[in-house]
Amino acid sequence: MSIQRSAELLRQAVPWMARQRAGLHPVSYAIWFDYVARTNPALSAAIDEHLAREGALDEFATQELFKRHVADVDPETAQRVVDQLQHVLGGIGDSAGAAGSHAARYGASLARLAIALVQGDTVRGIGADADPGVARNGPVPRRLADVVAEVIADTGTMRSQIGSLQQRLADSRREIDRLRDEVRSAREESLRDALTGLSNRRAFDQALAACLARPTQAASAAEGRGPWLLVSDVDRFGPINEAYGRDFGDRVLKTVSDAMRSLVPAGATLARLGGEVFGLLVPELDAGGALALAQALRAHIGSARIRRPGQGEAERVTLSVGVAAARPDEAPLALMERAGAALRQAKLAGHDRVVSA
Repeated sequence: MSIQRSAELLRQAVPWMARQRAGLHPVSYAIWFDYVARTNPALSAAIDEHLAREGALDEFATQELFKRHVADVDPETAQRVVDQLQHVLGGIGDSAGAAGSHAARYGASLARLAIALVQGDTVRGIGADADPGVARNGPVPRRLADVVAEVIADTGTMRSQIGSLQQRLADSRREIDRLRDEVRSAREESLRDALTGLSNRRAFDQALAACLARPTQAASAAEGRGPWLLVSDVDRFGPINEAYGRDFGDRVLKTVSDAMRSLVPAGATLARLGGEVFGLLVPELDAGGALALAQALRAHIGSARIRRPGQGEAERVTLSVGVAAARPDEAPLALMERAGAALRQAKLAGHDRVVSA
């Protein structure tokens, strides 16, 4: 990228940065530079979605967007690189093995030739009664058997070198296997929420996009069988966090996630979408079943009591739930927005309730 182009992007990025509720620092500049350059489609889409919903980026959102879309290594790309490298090394290893086999056969053939020459003890150009060191056209520099013996020795060296190469390749393949396992583990961790153990927003977005892209999605939606999206929020979580501390807030989130996990139907995806917001994607269910599930989640959480730190009293936690059924050929963002709107209605109506979009 030229200096002129970079300067132009800087001039475009600064006004965007100034309109946000985040500090003017390198992290903020990095995401807005990518945004105006349009070099990171996923980041641009995430920023547009957040601006449409919140109007501006705060510090937390800025840091999260940077970690997710700028600084974070794409685990799927890393996995492909490792797999491709393993495939290449596997091919080299096979080639080295074949070369070793050919060298072994070649060496054996030379050995048999040397034995035959020694036993015959005749060199072309030397008569039976002639001086062994003198040919009709002059002296023979060396017996052919000696030359073959030297070639056999060189062949042995080549076999030894190929053997060393095969060993190094085997070591490399073991190292790549280890790296692949680490990449796979990192990929799984990158799709899991560290606090609750549920899927995180990235995993949920992937599951939602895949679900809505299925060929049967339009037919299921037209028949009212889903997919269904339930977005829930722990009521008044901010005051709870402020009153009792972050550790108690984390305990609340863990308790809520465990309680919700116990009611999740087979094939559904439960995730912590961020903060105290949870998402549940149910691929197929009728309308009555989806609403009953939402009410069951709300009632189950409302019946729980979480003991306050250092006190005998327990805190009651409630849940508001927004429910939306996917429409035929609906985009993931549109479905999320409708479920989110239903959730906001539930909270405006007094919390601890279910609202269907």
